[in-house]
This record gives sequence, C-alpha cells and structure tokens, in this order.
Amino acid sequence: MKVITSALSAAVSVAIASVFAALIAVGGPHSAYAQNTDGAEVDAAHRWLTPVPGLQIVRAFDKPAQNWNAGHRGIDVAAAVGESIRSPAAGTVRFVGKVAGKPVISLEVGGYAVSFEPVAGTVRKGDQVAAGQVIGTVADTSHCADGCVHVGVWKADRAKDYVNPAGFFVSDASILLPEAQAPDRLPAAAQGTSVGKSGAGAWGGYSNGRIPTVALCPLRSAPGHRLRCDAAKGFDALSAAFAQRFGHPISVTDSYRDYQTQVTLKARKGKWAATPGRSNHGWALAVDLGSGINSFGTAQHKWMKANASRFGWVHPPWAQPSGSLPEPWHWEFRAG
Repeated sequence: MKVITSALSAAVSVAIASVFAALIAVGGPHSAYAQNTDGAEVDAAHRWLTPVPGLQIVRAFDKPAQNWNAGHRGIDVAAAVGESIRSPAAGTVRFVGKVAGKPVISLEVGGYAVSFEPVAGTVRKGDQVAAGQVIGTVADTSHCADGCVHVGVWKADRAKDYVNPAGFFVSDASILLPEAQAPDRLPAAAQGTSVGKSGAGAWGGYSNGRIPTVALCPLRSAPGHRLRCDAAKGFDALSAAFAQRFGHPISVTDSYRDYQTQVTLKARKGKWAATPGRSNHGWALAVDLGSGINSFGTAQHKWMKANASRFGWVHPPWAQPSGSLPEPWHWEFRAG
C-alpha cells in the first residue's frame, strides 16, 4: 500500500491544524459570507451528507407565497425502493411513524429538523445518530412513480417554515478570499509523469467495493465519508487549504462506495453508473466534489487544477474536458 511521504505528512498536519483553528477563530468555515445568510443555515450549508449516494434531485423546492397555497416544500431525491437512507450529520431522531398513511422519519441536526418520506425507520425516537448512519429504507413508490424520497427542512425551534434542503447537501457557491489569507506554505507541486494519471486502483489485496471499514479513515472535513487513510489525510489538508482560499471546506458528494452501494446505483442509474465491482469509487481513492469544483472553468476548479497534486490528488485524463467522460467533479488520489 502506498503511503504519503514524510514531508507531505508533516505539511498535512500543519495545514489541518492551522486552518481549522483559523476557521474557529473567525466564527466557523462560513463566516466570510454570513452577512448574506442566516447564521444557523450558514453553519449547516455545504456540510450535510446526501441521503443517498449519487444525489439526483428529480423535483426542486418550490415554496408557496402563503402556507395554505399549493407548492413543493422540499426536494424529491431519486431513490429505489429498499435503498438505504443515511443521516446527513450527527443528530437526534425526532419522529418515526406515519403521517397521512406514509412512513416518515425526522431528525434534529444542528438546530434544523429534516424529514424523509416514505422511509421505513430502522431507528427509534430519541436515538443519537452519526453522519452517514443508516436510519431507514425507502418504503415504496407512493411519492414518485419511479422511486424517490421527499426531504423537508425547517428550523427545529420554530413553527414549520420550510427552507430549501438542496443547499445543505451540495453547493456551488463560494467566495474568493484575499490572497493574503491563503496558506503561507503549500507542499511542493507534484512533478513527473504521474501528474494527471488515474489514481484509483487495487491495493492491500482487497477487491473493489469490499474493503473493510478498519482499513479506511473518516474525512474530518466531510463527516460520513471514508477513504484509504493516506488519501483521507491528504484530502483533509487539501480541503483546509481550499477553505482558506474560498471560505469553506470542500463539499464531498461521493467517496468510497461499497459493492452493495454500487449495485444499488447501477439499478437506479442504469448506463450512467459503473458496473458493480468496477467503480473507481470502490477503491476508496476517489471523490466527487461540489463547491464550484464541479464545473469546468470556475475559480474553484482552476484552483484545484493548480494545487490538488500538492496533496496527492489528481484529475484523471478521462475526466478532463478532452477526455472520454468529462467529469469536473471527479478527483482521485495518487501518492508518490
């Protein structure tokens, strides 16, 4: 198994410690744009794990002008019957039961209530849940003919006044901070023919999607996600440097996908998903990203192109604009 060099490891530790300390000192990773957004929502934005991998919103938020008017007070996320629904962050189960005949789960997460329906719960009211923990499964197709989960969000300490859940899970919104606030020292840029090559591949004798949890490490900057430990350490340092430049950590939409998740995604997305056992995400060395990185030509994507390799991360040739399957959001770890 490849390991990060000692120089990169030292840089990683310094970068993570200094950046997260700086973010706390100025009021959190989103304080730079707090003047435009409610404080609690700013703190939650960009940080929730999606309820299912490969998030696809099939019906958007459409809040009516008056509560009694028709509208859509949440988002519908594509999900197959029987698919697991995961907690977006650490929180407490508020409700498990039926509303108007449909199974519903609601959690309290960071001052917000978030509900999922139709979802048959595997947790109980009052349970503490961690980011990424399975809380239930999609019960039926009563909400969407093709299968989906309706997600609603409102402030937990107020009467229901729904807000758009989409911004809590992923966001393209970033601001450019002054150069003076960028990290004082970044690791040296990668050199040689390895730059830009695909990083995902077999390691440790494991099969794709069948890597034991004990062999992986959580991302500090993206709770609920796991990667091979050297990749996780490099990504956290990369995200910390990104936060100094743009005001918040990198939002991660997908990381390691176990075999069963690959099977579920193939069933839901068809030709748009990799054949189970062949996904680049099955090696725990690949991530799909938001935060503006998921569009070619943005300041965030350009920053990644210039700096990701310093932390062991590359944008593989097939995912680049001239590649066989352009995906600006897909990045892979390649140490050494």
